[in-house]
Amino acid sequence: MVIRMLDRSYAGLRLDFEYVTDRYYDVKASENGFSLELKRFGEPQKKSFSDELFADWLEAPVSFGAFENEELLGVAEGSIEQWHNVFRVSNILVFAPNRRRGVGQALMDALLAHARASGARGAVLETQSCNYPAICFYRKNGFALSRIDLHEYTNDDAGRHEVRFDLFLPF
Repeated sequence: MVIRMLDRSYAGLRLDFEYVTDRYYDVKASENGFSLELKRFGEPQKKSFSDELFADWLEAPVSFGAFENEELLGVAEGSIEQWHNVFRVSNILVFAPNRRRGVGQALMDALLAHARASGARGAVLETQSCNYPAICFYRKNGFALSRIDLHEYTNDDAGRHEVRFDLFLPF
């Protein structure tokens, strides 16, 4: 497997994310803050969403691809956010047949090395309280919860167990 920086010829590449999760962090707001409790769904939940590489909202995106015999196994993307000198990990996707082979870790390592070399003070990423597999992966890489948004996606995010979590890794 070889990790390479991707050029703009990959702009617009559609990324279809799918994952299955059996757990979620139940988020409760109170006068004194938030409480989190790890709970199990009654049955595993399949979630999906889409994005694209080099989206216009990113300030200065960089993308990496993992290749084996010129086959693209997965991608990772991020961008420095100048206003607070933080590198945002915007996408990391390993295509289904290539999972559980270290591809995601290799992509994350390349992205974080680039972020550190850019002089950023840390890296931030967004996930959802129900994306337990991703949360485990991010925590393994040193990220910790830094922000909770109860209404990022809908007015019933907490009821749907899909609350926005931002995780941060200081450099």
